[in-house]
Amino acid sequence: MFGPNVPVLKFRWIGGRCVRLALLCGFLVGGTLSFTTSAAAQRQDLLDSAPPPLLVASKEELARILAPNDNDDKAKLSLESLSTHLSNAEAARVAGDYDAVYTELGRFCAIMQRTLSALLVYDSSGRQDLRALKRYDIGLRKFVRRLENLRGELPASHEGFAVQTIHYLQDTRDAALKPMFADNVVAVPNTDK
Repeated sequence: MFGPNVPVLKFRWIGGRCVRLALLCGFLVGGTLSFTTSAAAQRQDLLDSAPPPLLVASKEELARILAPNDNDDKAKLSLESLSTHLSNAEAARVAGDYDAVYTELGRFCAIMQRTLSALLVYDSSGRQDLRALKRYDIGLRKFVRRLENLRGELPASHEGFAVQTIHYLQDTRDAALKPMFADNVVAVPNTDK
């Protein structure tokens, strides 16, 4: 089995193969170290970021927005209020009061979500007001660029919730458009007669 004429293993340490093996090991060690340092840096970023604000708006403001029976009026009042809160957030950012920016963005999100839930309600005939939802979506579209500009001007510690606000806005627009593409939008003629 083992004898002088039986080759067991022959290692050929040719320069190219040794170099490749050493480079591979170096890449693996370097990659492992880079992942551990980036994970530690992400943990530190989470500790340095500001906590998100409460998503609340005043009862008086919500009552004023939701008071009209016509959904178009609700959408108009909501968009006016959202514009006011976004303008307040932009003014607070210019003044350097980042906590006020956060507070205004929290109110912005609260009003946006509450108005959407009021507009998605079915009426007595089992339909939704698609015209008001469309108006609301078009109005919300105008805020995307302003929110992006605001996010770009905030420091890294306060940028997180501005990004979330943009995502909330996109999700709200998606939810407002969803009923327009439902099965019950166009009446299908009954062919079983």
